[in-house]
Amino acid sequence: MPEINSNPQLPAPRRSTGMNGRKVLIALVVGVVIGGAIGIFMESIVANTPSEIDSEQLHWLRRLLAAAGGLSGLAIESVRQLQTACTDPAYRNRRRLRR
Repeated sequence: MPEINSNPQLPAPRRSTGMNGRKVLIALVVGVVIGGAIGIFMESIVANTPSEIDSEQLHWLRRLLAAAGGLSGLAIESVRQLQTACTDPAYRNRRRLRR
């Protein structure tokens, strides 16, 4: 039987059954919450300035920031899981830039 990890410096590839949807959804929710909190913060900053901006536009800004945060969380967790599941040894070969 061939050895799976012939180079002891490389981490052993993990056997994955696929994407973990629960972790992706949790990352999505966390991203939406963080984006919404940033949106509320931005809305409070704009409300305390002398500029006049329609409240409907501020509402859509908050929604946009929440959606962007959710999309970011979803993308980060998906890419992290795909990197973890990769079994290609060339992908795991990390060259040191120090000389």
